[in-house]
Amino acid sequence: MTTRDLSLLLLLSSPVLGFLGCGSGTKQAGQGGSMAGGAGGSKTGGTSGSNGGSTGGSTVAGTGGSTVGPADAAPDVATVAKCIDIADDLIADFKTDNGLNPVDGREGGFYVYGDGSIKGQFDPPLVVGESYPTDTATGNDHCSGPGSFHTKSSGWGVWGSALGADFMSRITTEAGVSPDGKGFKGTYDASKYKGVSFWATSTAPLTRVQVSFPDVYTDGLANPAAIDSSISPCVYSSGASNCSPYLVKFGDSQFPQYMNYQIDTTWKRFDVFFEDTLQDQYNKGFHTADDKLDLKHLTSMAIQVNAVFTSAAITPNDFEIWVDDVYFIE
Repeated sequence: MTTRDLSLLLLLSSPVLGFLGCGSGTKQAGQGGSMAGGAGGSKTGGTSGSNGGSTGGSTVAGTGGSTVGPADAAPDVATVAKCIDIADDLIADFKTDNGLNPVDGREGGFYVYGDGSIKGQFDPPLVVGESYPTDTATGNDHCSGPGSFHTKSSGWGVWGSALGADFMSRITTEAGVSPDGKGFKGTYDASKYKGVSFWATSTAPLTRVQVSFPDVYTDGLANPAAIDSSISPCVYSSGASNCSPYLVKFGDSQFPQYMNYQIDTTWKRFDVFFEDTLQDQYNKGFHTADDKLDLKHLTSMAIQVNAVFTSAAITPNDFEIWVDDVYFIE
């Protein structure tokens, strides 16, 4: 199925959009930051696609898949990664395009976005008015086979770049115009799920990876009508309400269950559980009394690669990645 809407790059340097480039505020403390999810790329369609169902091989000789779970130590070479085989839980398998599986009201498509750096670029390049292409020849052979979301990212030296998807199409409400003029993000009730699973591989081991789940309170482009009036949202901005979405960082001590997570040159399955998400320790802000992700009002997900922050400089963290077989976890 062909996607029917547009994918676009966000230039996120303007606080008007509700985002703050990492390294530009006191809360960053010189660390790799996070961002509240892309605003572009929502789709009106999607693809149901094949959800696979085969069993992955072992990690011996780097040819098979391994499952990386939050309770795991470093995966054993004999670990067998199994494919999730629940059709209704499929988010995207990219067999024909970048669209979401149109189940349970989900609609949209995957996109890429960066921090607004002048030298930042993606390959395949972004083309205004066109959906971001998928790699129809390369995919996760352990599960759905050919077809994956692929991008090569370079030159992003403010906070980094990411790929992600909105779970619902943009909407127009009586609340006015969204900060980017494209309509507000719809919210999706993911409370029946425990997390998100995806398979990924890259041309070299990736560092400073995080998986983010913006919700109605941490996404500056979320529909304000869906916000509980008794709770103050804390979105990316230059003011006191600045905060990160709820997220998990791979290989970061703030998330000990995920210390052994690393996307590398072998296809692996990564399971990220909602209950493990926290706001970035360098970008905390008021969210809810329970201080947790609002699963009933999720807007999007993102796999982000942060720039390299040192006391002297911020350096782009260039990467090339393939992502496939994205599922909700029951």
